[in-house]
Amino acid sequence: MAGSVIRFEAQTVIRRPASEVFERLADLPGYRQWMHRDGVFGGTELTSALPVRAGTTYVDRTRMGRFVGEVTEHVPSTRLAFSETFSIFGHSLTQARPRYLLEVDGDSTVVHHTAEAELYGVARAFKPVAARIVTRERSHTLASLKRSLEGSPDID
Repeated sequence: MAGSVIRFEAQTVIRRPASEVFERLADLPGYRQWMHRDGVFGGTELTSALPVRAGTTYVDRTRMGRFVGEVTEHVPSTRLAFSETFSIFGHSLTQARPRYLLEVDGDSTVVHHTAEAELYGVARAFKPVAARIVTRERSHTLASLKRSLEGSPDID
């Protein structure tokens, strides 16, 4: 149902090579080192063996609960995508699909970030609140990524 999907799109330019940006994004256990601490994110734990690649599974701990995830696309220095499901008592409430496309721009990287969150069941009633959370968290993630790689607090 199209009415239950939240979509986020943004981009930023990071003054680092695409390979470094990709490595930072693909290092799921390392997220605690650079991810902002003022949102819902609590940490990422791999549930499959290294190296991180398409098919790698993980759990994101958040203030809302645990998102069970999988890397769905892993193309070094170019594309990285995930699918994460939040469930309560065995019932899926949300499926999130964050994605990063990296574009080389001289010595910099343009990070195109999209994320979709599909809400199920009773979660649909909270779509306006969920949309604000998605926008805040995804924006903070981009700002944290940029800051961690180049020391800049702002996103473009």
